[in-house]
Amino acid sequence: MQNAMTLTETAAAEDSGMFRKIAWRVLPLLFMSYCVAFLDRVNVGFTQLQMGEAVGINPAQFGFAAGIFFLSYAALELPSNLLFQRLGARKTFLRIMLLWGLTVVATAFVTSATQYYVMRVLLGVFEAGFFPGMILYLTYWFPSAQRGRVTAVIFLANAVAATIVGPLTGAIMTGLDGALGLRGWQWVFIVEGLPACVLGVVCYLCLDDGPGSAKWLAATERSQLLARLEQDQTKSDQKVKHFTLATFKDPAIYLLALLYFVPTSANYLFNFWLPTLIRDSGVSQIMSIGLLTAIPMLCGIAGLLLVNFSSDALKERRWHLVACFVLAAAGLLAAVSLQGSTYTLIGSLCVASFGVTAIGPLFWTLPPTYLSREAASSGIAIVSTLGITAGFISPSFLGYIKAQTGGLTLGIYIISGLLLLCVPLLIWVLPERATRVGD
Repeated sequence: MQNAMTLTETAAAEDSGMFRKIAWRVLPLLFMSYCVAFLDRVNVGFTQLQMGEAVGINPAQFGFAAGIFFLSYAALELPSNLLFQRLGARKTFLRIMLLWGLTVVATAFVTSATQYYVMRVLLGVFEAGFFPGMILYLTYWFPSAQRGRVTAVIFLANAVAATIVGPLTGAIMTGLDGALGLRGWQWVFIVEGLPACVLGVVCYLCLDDGPGSAKWLAATERSQLLARLEQDQTKSDQKVKHFTLATFKDPAIYLLALLYFVPTSANYLFNFWLPTLIRDSGVSQIMSIGLLTAIPMLCGIAGLLLVNFSSDALKERRWHLVACFVLAAAGLLAAVSLQGSTYTLIGSLCVASFGVTAIGPLFWTLPPTYLSREAASSGIAIVSTLGITAGFISPSFLGYIKAQTGGLTLGIYIISGLLLLCVPLLIWVLPERATRVGD
């Protein structure tokens, strides 16, 4: 018995060392890439404070421009993710990041709302498949029991970018305004677009398409990793084992898409409209607005880390998600119901951000667990495609609400209601196998 325990402990230690080695190789680059992707996607929430007047874009047009990115993004999500499997991770990441970086830089030189729309559409075309590609790529390296924490690391990039985008963009807009004859908002697109091009090349040179080509793993480690992944797949015999066409017929796919759509709508409320909410509360200086936006985002980082590491440690998904949806709704309702100072608004949004930010990585442990390996590429892309339409609907809808009513209150009430609607769906409708956590 003692010898058996010793062998088990030794195997566990080797397992832990191997996955630590993989994490340090794979996660830092994905972290930086997603951080830059998020910066390039949401910096328009700040550039509009200066760009709107310079180019002649009103709030409704801005909301449409911010959201139209997601239409082309969603339309090409599935084919891009299927192409991911054909071309491999290295070529896919290079293509996506190089083209989106050049598009962001080109946005600095638009002179009309129409040109701005075109750049946002092209950004969606070129970035399509990046996020579901990362989620799929993680399944090549980590079994289900570890995906909560490793997905949290990827989403931490999102939260970090959301935290620094305000201070960084504010500093660029004020510090470089007028340099070389360009306005501050133009410098934002240039300075924040070029890193994507560089990282695309680095991903091509440093990442591997999968464990089979990872020469930095010893032969025994490659065999051990493939065995663990196969074991994880075998324990999921009750997964839905179907291919692309059958995946479209599975009602659970649409439930998962809804559970992604709703918090994504709330997330883009923060990403695109938080600067406007703070300005409307009485803060006028761009740099001050940028610094204040960082406070709720820091609370989001805390939520992301605490909730997702707790979920992996306790091997529980469903009730962690329920708690996050409730917190997100409560914080948003408090933000519009408690008519107080800017600090009351920030405090309420901190609660909402804690819940909203934690949902993303926790949710994305569900589709790869529910789907078989064969269906993962198409299934993840379908969920992502349907859910990410929130990126168009949310900012466009809120822009229309603001243009019609002069504020965002009605839109925030609706998003809060949708968050609460998801709670009974999580408790009573979500299939049990989607929340399974392996050993």
